[in-house]
Amino acid sequence: MSSAIGPVVPAYFHPALAAADWATLASVAPQLQLVVLNVANGPGEVEDPAFVDVVRNARTAGAPFAGYVDTNYGRKTSDEVLSELHRYWKWYGVCNVFLDRSASGVEHVSRYREIAVHCRAFGADLVAFNHGTYPAPEYAEHADLLGTFEGPLPAFLDLEVPSWVHDLPARQFFHLLYSTPTEVAEPVRLLSEERNVGALYRTELSPPNPWSGLPADFPNAPSPLSGWLE
Repeated sequence: MSSAIGPVVPAYFHPALAAADWATLASVAPQLQLVVLNVANGPGEVEDPAFVDVVRNARTAGAPFAGYVDTNYGRKTSDEVLSELHRYWKWYGVCNVFLDRSASGVEHVSRYREIAVHCRAFGADLVAFNHGTYPAPEYAEHADLLGTFEGPLPAFLDLEVPSWVHDLPARQFFHLLYSTPTEVAEPVRLLSEERNVGALYRTELSPPNPWSGLPADFPNAPSPLSGWLE
């Protein structure tokens, strides 16, 4: 797991449409906690040559990557996850994994424990669960990173944080915040710090894909713990 406390960046943008954003990621690579590679809602069925060079450049510069896998709230099997992870490794040299749409109920913990064990056996040094909400605390035993919020500003402001969160290191938590203007960056950062969140990624972009490009103020958007790149 990276020792840096920078943002977890959902890089859901194609190099042909966002070449400058990929160049920016490479330029600040050592200060990123994680870049989530999402080629086609996963690795896709064939290698996309447009991603090969930009991922290699960013990795060479020091950016830690994880491959995006949609777990469909526990409905995807370990074999299906490993099949996608193998394609990330074969085509882009990425063996860490970002498990999106992770289930949050305690009844699914054993499934995600099994998936995490298999991913680590494959070679993943980092396993991230993106729940998008606060899950049962048992999930924290099996992931290096927990995504406990993904949504717009109003939902972020109303978020209730369970007490167990403060028993764990802030660097284990990340939030993905969209539809949030740069003008409120600092109060949002301070609120994240109070909530024991180590990595905050905030963008003014909105659905259907708020992760279609980097924020306007990137890379100057601070992370709660370090004020990275200030």
